[in-house]
Amino acid sequence: MFKLRRVPVFLVVLVLLVATGVVTSLRHPTNPSDLPSGLTVSLDAESTALYCTGISSASGAPGRVTFFNTSSASRSLSVSVVSDKGNTYHGSIELAAHAAQSIDPSVVDKGAAGENYGVAVQISGGGVVGEEIAGTNRTEVPCSASGVTRWYATGFNTLVGSSAYLSVYNPTATAAVLNASIYTAAGFYAPASFQGISVPAHTQAEINLGKQVVNTSNVGVSVKVLRGSLEIVGVESSAGTVSFEQGVSDASNESWFPNVTTAQSATAEIRVANPSDFAAEVTVNVALSPYTVTPQTLSVSPFSTGVIVITPNPAIPASGYANVTVHSNVRVVTSLATGTGVSIALSSPQTPSDAFLVRDFTGLGFDAATLTNTSTRTITLKTSLFNAATPSIVTGTSGVKLAGGATETLASLIPSIATTHDAVLITASSPTLVVSMTMPSRPKGVNVVTPLDGR
Repeated sequence: MFKLRRVPVFLVVLVLLVATGVVTSLRHPTNPSDLPSGLTVSLDAESTALYCTGISSASGAPGRVTFFNTSSASRSLSVSVVSDKGNTYHGSIELAAHAAQSIDPSVVDKGAAGENYGVAVQISGGGVVGEEIAGTNRTEVPCSASGVTRWYATGFNTLVGSSAYLSVYNPTATAAVLNASIYTAAGFYAPASFQGISVPAHTQAEINLGKQVVNTSNVGVSVKVLRGSLEIVGVESSAGTVSFEQGVSDASNESWFPNVTTAQSATAEIRVANPSDFAAEVTVNVALSPYTVTPQTLSVSPFSTGVIVITPNPAIPASGYANVTVHSNVRVVTSLATGTGVSIALSSPQTPSDAFLVRDFTGLGFDAATLTNTSTRTITLKTSLFNAATPSIVTGTSGVKLAGGATETLASLIPSIATTHDAVLITASSPTLVVSMTMPSRPKGVNVVTPLDGR
């Protein structure tokens, strides 16, 4: 199993930090806040911001938000936390160069059960990124630099024993108003109670999908923000398994899911929502060496949802990880649902970029860690490796080649990351790189990591 160096245990499991890059049509945030964030701006920026939502104390273990400083200078963080019950907390963090630190949002109410949290952070400079992790340590989602005015996600279950929520945080100084629409296998639904929802300035709210969509599998959601902008995260609890779904800001004709499990006794599905008024003809290509797998196809009616099963599927051998690519004649919304057949966890498709920062915060390592070139042309990779012991780059490499359409393990391309350093910044000559990771699990591959994407 591929592992990174162990770091202090108060940090959370596995952060994948995505930096600078040209974002594809899958994510185009609009209505940004006044302050940019993290690696999307110069390290010399005077101030930046991050916003996080989705953490809940309902299970008694609310989780935490971890901030990581990629710059070679210390940063001051001003942190504000608000719960959906109106409780608030304000504090500060001094974050050293190349250091990480966590905050438990339940500090606002000393862990009172059933509250949900939004976090806003103002930062004295560039280079700080953040990731929020559930108390189970088996799902995570990036903090964002801005709200969006459109948001899509799919795959939610409201079946008996499951729940699905939209966690919504307003990072702006004025009230925001949203409409939410629903897609199911039976078609489109716009509940009256999901229209004209107001979210006051700097507050957090939860939208319970199960109140309007009862006992339903594979629920797609479309959110249109009529006024202002919002940070939105989907939260699925399936038979006690919690997962965060980052969602996307637009539908797309193509999406990528590297490291999809085909392990025996695992479940893996590509869930599709069609938000258009034309039928979607969806083709899923499954690369699973040394086998040749016939492309899987699906027709999804307008304004409805569908599923392609990757495993268990008699047409796809149970043989480790597959690289899955989804193509559609019309723009669709996709997600990956993984689990054991009893429960599922959801993850959104990744967006190709030209820079990723990878760090393992607990030393548990990765079951899978790969780099994928989504283009047909060879790209060149450069790495900068560093750790918290020094404020400067420890070492670097350049000229590593990744062929068009190829997927390689991180350890084979960059062997030094496995044993020597705490973090590695990987930059590509073209914004066509996808970095994919899964956490150790039984069966293999059911815990998929959602990377930070520099939003």
